Amino acid sequence: MPNEIHADYSSGNTLYAVIRDSEGQVWHVAGQTFETWGDDGHTANDYAILLADSGGSRYIGDFDLNIPVGSYFVQVFRQIGATPADNDELVSSRGMLWTGSGELTAVKILVNKAVQDKATGRIDFYDDNGQTVLLTLTPWDTQASIARLPG
Repeated sequence: MPNEIHADYSSGNTLYAVIRDSEGQVWHVAGQTFETWGDDGHTANDYAILLADSGGSRYIGDFDLNIPVGSYFVQVFRQIGATPADNDELVSSRGMLWTGSGELTAVKILVNKAVQDKATGRIDFYDDNGQTVLLTLTPWDTQASIARLPG
């Protein structure tokens, strides 16, 4: 899905996002891997995901579909010079639960389509498009407990 990254900042600037994993590693766009900032001489320019100014102080960009499912942090920087640089200004950051095809949010789980397979108990929770599965839970029970496990 496009446009998973959103940032509010005054229009007319150049913003870019950087994706970090839970270990603080940064996504190297060309290398398609997480690494320590500065490995192999890489700079902000190697980690930058450019954001488009969509007007009204809103910037949007695409989360890389090659990033594995997990919990990530999106940092947004204001580019000062001609290209992204290590001394650019951090303007916002937030966490994101990535499903591999979209962001997982409580609103998506509560509002969008969910389908349960009666034979297995498996519950698939869908994205806004009604076709992309964001999360699967498989409830099971014993005489003493009922549990829900991510599937």
